Amino acid sequence: MPKEPKKETRIRKYIKSLIRNKKYLTVEDICLYLERYYKVPIHIPSVFYKYKKIITECRKEVYKERQKEKRRKKHSENG
Repeated sequence: MPKEPKKETRIRKYIKSLIRNKKYLTVEDICLYLERYYKVPIHIPSVFYKYKKIITECRKEVYKERQKEKRRKKHSENG
């Protein structure tokens, strides 16, 4: 069965924007931002691990987008 795309929530969009716009943030840094702006109780381990998983998924998606853009630019320059 193909994986269905994750629902694009406010928090997911926020995480992706942090990953795109900052040089590099660790998972802990991003969690601190979530705690500050969205009042997510990161100090609870289950919540931390849940968001850790979401952050890694978002990071992969953003990196895939970057690779696609690089390929697109490379092909447009050559072709």
